[in-house]
Amino acid sequence: MTADKFSALFNARSVALVGASKDGRKWGFVTLKHLVDGGFGGRIYPVNPSENEILGLKVYKSIDDLPETPDMAVIVVPPPAVPAVIKQCVGKGIKAGIIITAGFAELGGKGVRIQQEIAETARAGGMVFVGPNCNGVMSPWNKQYVQFPSFFVPPGPIAVVAQSGNVMDSLARQVMMYGQGCSVCVASGNEASLHIEDYLEYLADDPHTRVILSYVEGFKDGGRFIEVASKVSKKKPIIVVKAGKTQAGARAAASHTASIAGSDVIFDAVCKQSGIIRAASLDELINIGLGLLRQPLPKGRGLGIVTAGGGWGVLAADACAALGFDVVKLPDDTIEELDKLLPAWWNRGNPVDLVAGVAGDNIFKAIELVMQVPSVDSMMFLSIMPALKVRGFDAPQEPVAREKWGEEITAAVIEAFERLNGIADKYHKPLVVASEHMWSTAVEQAKIGYTLGQHNAVCYHMPHEAATVLDAMVKYNDYLREKAH
Repeated sequence: MTADKFSALFNARSVALVGASKDGRKWGFVTLKHLVDGGFGGRIYPVNPSENEILGLKVYKSIDDLPETPDMAVIVVPPPAVPAVIKQCVGKGIKAGIIITAGFAELGGKGVRIQQEIAETARAGGMVFVGPNCNGVMSPWNKQYVQFPSFFVPPGPIAVVAQSGNVMDSLARQVMMYGQGCSVCVASGNEASLHIEDYLEYLADDPHTRVILSYVEGFKDGGRFIEVASKVSKKKPIIVVKAGKTQAGARAAASHTASIAGSDVIFDAVCKQSGIIRAASLDELINIGLGLLRQPLPKGRGLGIVTAGGGWGVLAADACAALGFDVVKLPDDTIEELDKLLPAWWNRGNPVDLVAGVAGDNIFKAIELVMQVPSVDSMMFLSIMPALKVRGFDAPQEPVAREKWGEEITAAVIEAFERLNGIADKYHKPLVVASEHMWSTAVEQAKIGYTLGQHNAVCYHMPHEAATVLDAMVKYNDYLREKAH
């Protein structure tokens, strides 16, 4: 696909919305309103033969009546009317579109024929489109929100491509809750024109995108997908959740986006061949994506663990060993140096259990000592609370004092993560953190997670989540090394 067609999709200067409506219950109103409310700075042309003005915008009777050729057309009309609208777009010279309307190949029969017709008409006229049967596109860097939900994800480094509108929305909201932003969010729908590999190809060279998250139900061209993904993975990590593992899921995919789910075993092989990181769930997808934004990649599977709680250390060791990590034996000289920092009753092993007897600088010194061990390729730190510079953990209950205390805890967490990330950068080894904030309310903990994201850091909730992220990092680095030789 040519760059100008994707530019029209994601960096439009003018948009026609065909099927604009005054009815607040209809997509034609909601989509138009969100394009306006999101702050789009370009020209907006609502199209509806029965209206004169919507949301203060002049309404045009047809595409032919528009005063210019817009970069993109958003189509929200009933299915039987879509073929004629596509012909008008092609006649006007519009190069890109988003077809929100559903009721095509996912229904079978006549829907398949109509979808083929609009795809052929667009292709012959040099037009590409997202959908049909999709939830829209968010392009935050252009303040271009063609979507149904009324939230606007801020600009950032994470791209989302999903064959489901509500999964796209879910991932975008999760990114927001972790204090990050998105470069592009696409609900690709039935993929009658643009397929997932087309978006990947574009994102490979998009300067705003550093990590690509994708939800996939099936492929239109498996061979081209492998070819494109293999090239893109060398530049940027692609993390994918593949649905349709079971017969029930495969049937649901077919009726949802007309996708053929295919063999799960084959998809595993595709991931290994093309460098895709496969996630088992949407939570895992987000966790891995956040981890790959900032941490160095590990050179191997040697692992060091420092924990402020013994049980979490045991759980982390189990989780990491099950994934093939070597929880390395610490050398004697490292043990001797740790003896100077830790209480006499510490366990003298890896995981290094701080046994609730160490705080402040000595925790960071202990982490750095383990990080210096040559056989340690990556580090995990568990339970951050003792490392925080705060006056005390006896949280006040009076509302004003509690709010101030919450702000102090948040600031202390940010300071601690800046030191931890500095250690990771110094030794060029990843250092992932999992911790509860045990004196915090759910609201305070959510604020900590959000604020961390704004400082390009992430704290995982549980040890096994951090282990999964490290495993993904190792696999991705192994792929890059293999392709470099």
